[in-house]
Amino acid sequence: MRFAIARRAEAHQRSFGLYARPVRLASWNVDSIRAREELVVSWVDEHLPDVLCLQETKCTNERFPFRPFAARGYEAHVHGRGGQGGVALLSRLPVDHVSLGIPGAVAPLDDPRSISATIDGVRIHTVYAPNGRKVGTAHHQVKLAWFRLLRAWIEMDDFADQPVILIGDLNIAPLDIDIWEPSRYRKRNLTSPVERQAFRDLEALGLTDVVRESLGDKHAYTWWNRREGFFDTDRGWRLDHALANDLARRLVDNVWIDRDARTNNPDRRPSDHAPLIVDLTTQ
Repeated sequence: MRFAIARRAEAHQRSFGLYARPVRLASWNVDSIRAREELVVSWVDEHLPDVLCLQETKCTNERFPFRPFAARGYEAHVHGRGGQGGVALLSRLPVDHVSLGIPGAVAPLDDPRSISATIDGVRIHTVYAPNGRKVGTAHHQVKLAWFRLLRAWIEMDDFADQPVILIGDLNIAPLDIDIWEPSRYRKRNLTSPVERQAFRDLEALGLTDVVRESLGDKHAYTWWNRREGFFDTDRGWRLDHALANDLARRLVDNVWIDRDARTNNPDRRPSDHAPLIVDLTTQ
């Protein structure tokens, strides 16, 4: 059951007036687009996102499955090198001012983890943050450095002059309510105080966590361990987020998480994440 009632496809197509129109923005860590191409395409056909941001595509740019999305009217911008990372931004609306990655980033902070683009007057930053693995390790230090770099990039990228949305898998559960058993995990990777501070530092730019704002104190998990029983008993984490500045926040019409796309049915080969959807009304 979804956390909020989404507009049906027909309602998604209706007019909001002469100058306003609906834009459906979706984000999904697909855990390999090539392994889950059929599932993602089917989901697109059902939910008709105008903009789809994908994380953990796990393929090079050349091996991304452009054809089925192009057939559905999507312009694709991809940033990947294979391996465990990779991001993509697919849009049925015109795309401008695309930036693959964070400008000026050098190793080990230059992995393909972000795409920035302007769509229908909204500046969208879609990201796949480093996991960090374990608190106190070099991998964790890289994660924290990456967040500092991300914050600087968003702040300098005409932040105050346009609607801005940061959306994607941030690999942080910012609040205890975002973890199924907070007392057990509070100081570990994904929930450590330094990671939560990195999340708050993004909010300090003037970004609002619109998922939490919209859904209140409901459990709004987006990731569940694949171990048996975790999804069925809702032992999850909220790792996927949408943060909006004030101009973008005013455009938010609806926020929901599609749990139906994350099932334990092996025939569907689901990702361990569920899609996050933000419906906007743009001018």
